Amino acid sequence: MRSLAGLAVSVALLAGACTSPPIRVTAPTAPTTGLSLDVTQTTLPPEIPRGDPPPASLVTAPRGAERDAGASTATTQAERLGAAAVPNPRGVVLDGDGLGIVGFGAPVEPALGALIEALGQPVADTGWIDPFSIYGDCPGSRLRVVEWPGVLAFFGDPEDRFLHRHPDPEHFMSWQLGTFGPDPYLLRTAAGIGVGATRDQVAAAYPAATFIPSAADAPPSVVLGTPGGEISGVFDSAGGIGTLAAGTRCAMR
Repeated sequence: MRSLAGLAVSVALLAGACTSPPIRVTAPTAPTTGLSLDVTQTTLPPEIPRGDPPPASLVTAPRGAERDAGASTATTQAERLGAAAVPNPRGVVLDGDGLGIVGFGAPVEPALGALIEALGQPVADTGWIDPFSIYGDCPGSRLRVVEWPGVLAFFGDPEDRFLHRHPDPEHFMSWQLGTFGPDPYLLRTAAGIGVGATRDQVAAAYPAATFIPSAADAPPSVVLGTPGGEISGVFDSAGGIGTLAAGTRCAMR
């Protein structure tokens, strides 16, 4: 009997243990520190004001000249200055020895001053650059090219026939007309020939002109004799003179 009673008590205790609620163990809460982050107070550095970008500058290559990646420092960007071309500027005459108001061999600053007074402010000025440039392989140790609409003036220190006219080694050495586009100044030789003149007009104005027929790699051209020296012209596809040049020139590559 006692065995049966003890067994009954054990079963009862067991049943009670199965029906009682489970014991839950709660992990201890980590202590907090005094540090907190308030994202609403986060500030960004002030924005740096940006000024206007520098004005774009332009360098154009002469007709027929290619600009390759290996070009020398002569590809230095030219500063655009801006000018308005006034047709038939007084005193500017195309000649084999200069531009009428200024002759080849004139020192740079006086020559530039005279040209600016007649043609207005230039549209580009390379400053002094390497003579091996987009303008060709030029004589001398350095080169400066100043551009007006349709007009180029070359300055340098080559040992040409104009070098010893003044003590300064740098001098006005050549001009080109129409190389970068039409000539809005309508410049002419003393006999009235300029860009756009036809072969017949050239022959009438210069009976002794030398006409050179086209070749495989060159268009037809002409050489005019003037009191100051020769002027070379190249005809375009329309039959008119596209470019004129005189003075100590650069050899195009």
